[in-house]
Amino acid sequence: MNTRIQEIAEQAKLNVPSGLTVEQWIQTYNEKLATLIIEECVACCGSQADMRNIRRRFGLPVESNIKYPSPEAQGHHSQYGRELNLKQ
Repeated sequence: MNTRIQEIAEQAKLNVPSGLTVEQWIQTYNEKLATLIIEECVACCGSQADMRNIRRRFGLPVESNIKYPSPEAQGHHSQYGRELNLKQ
């Protein structure tokens, strides 16, 4: 196992609350470990769409307010609901 996965596994272990039964502890640990690994993968993505798709694929919450930056509208309409940025 590489060092980063070991660090994530330790972080997941530290985030499991005490006082759980063995079965509850394993279930909680697995959920936390999976979430941390998924978020680590998401952090490596350069595309907001890729980040959203990875989260959605594994059932994690997806922000619905992600907007792609674009220049101000100047011309015709585009599929993004704004004017096209065409020279006049």
